[in-house]
Amino acid sequence: MQNLPCGPTPNCPGPTVPDDQFGGPEPDDAHLTGVILRLNDEGSTPKDNPLVRAGRKIGGEAGENIQKVFAYGIRNSFGLAFHPKGPLWDEQNGDDSFTELNQVKPGANLGWIQVMGPLERLDQFKAIETGQTNPAYFGLQQIRWPPTNIADSPREARRRMLDLPGSKYSDPEFSWKYEIAPAAVGFVDGRGLGKEYEGDMFVGAARTLLANGHLFHFDMKKNGKDVKVEDDRLEDRVADNLDKNEATESESLLIGTNFGVGTDIETGPNGNLFVVSLSNGEIYEIYRR
Repeated sequence: MQNLPCGPTPNCPGPTVPDDQFGGPEPDDAHLTGVILRLNDEGSTPKDNPLVRAGRKIGGEAGENIQKVFAYGIRNSFGLAFHPKGPLWDEQNGDDSFTELNQVKPGANLGWIQVMGPLERLDQFKAIETGQTNPAYFGLQQIRWPPTNIADSPREARRRMLDLPGSKYSDPEFSWKYEIAPAAVGFVDGRGLGKEYEGDMFVGAARTLLANGHLFHFDMKKNGKDVKVEDDRLEDRVADNLDKNEATESESLLIGTNFGVGTDIETGPNGNLFVVSLSNGEIYEIYRR
C-alpha cells in the first residue's frame, strides 16, 4: 500500500527497477503493508484469526502472512488502542482528505487504496486528491497509482476491493473531509476524570498546524463501539472542514491546545489521563480539579 518507489531493493538505482505500489507481488515478507497483525505473545499466529482459512488456501510465505492479518486496507495509522470494553480503534491519516477514526473489527477491510472516508463520499475524495479543490493537493503519495485512477462511483470502488474470505468492508466511524493530522488514540479507563468522561476517546495531533497540537475529545457509547456527537453538523459522522488543518465542525471536539505532537495517550494507575508530546518533550497529566 505504501511501499518504496523501487520496491524491496535497499537502494533505488533508477526507473529500470519497477516499483510495486500497485499490482505488485503478494504480501510476502518484503511486501506486508497496510495491515494490522494479531499475534500470540510469542509471535505465532492465533488459530482464530479472521483470515486463517484464506491464507491457508493461498499458501506459501504470503499465505502465512495473511493468516496473521487482523485487518487490512489501512493507510497511515499513527494511533491504535483498545477501548476498556474491548473494541479496537485506529486512526488513519490521509494525504489531503478524509482522515479516519475506525472501529477495527476482525477481518475488517478499511478500503485503502480505493477509498478514504465514507464510500458514499467517494466523489469528494477523488475531487480533492485530483487537485480540483486545490491544485497543490494532487497526489496520493503513490508513484504508479495517481489519484486519477480513483473510481468514478462507490459501486465501482467497492467492486475493485480485494475481498478475502473472512473479511468485510466497513466505513469509518468518523472522518474529516480535509486532512487534520491526528496521531495517538487513547481512552479514559475508569472514572478518574469523572463519570462523564468514563470510556471516552482522546485523540492527539501528528502535526502542530492546528492549535499548536490539538487534543480532541469524543464522547463514546458505553460499549465502546461508536462515538456520540452533540453538534447537529456531525450527525453524518463527517466533519466538513474547509481546508487542511482547519477545524470547522470540530469546535465541539477540541478540548485542548498546545499539546504539540501527541504520540501516546494512556490512563495512569491513578485514573488520570497522560499525553506524551514528542515535539514538546513533555508528558502532560490531565486530572479533575
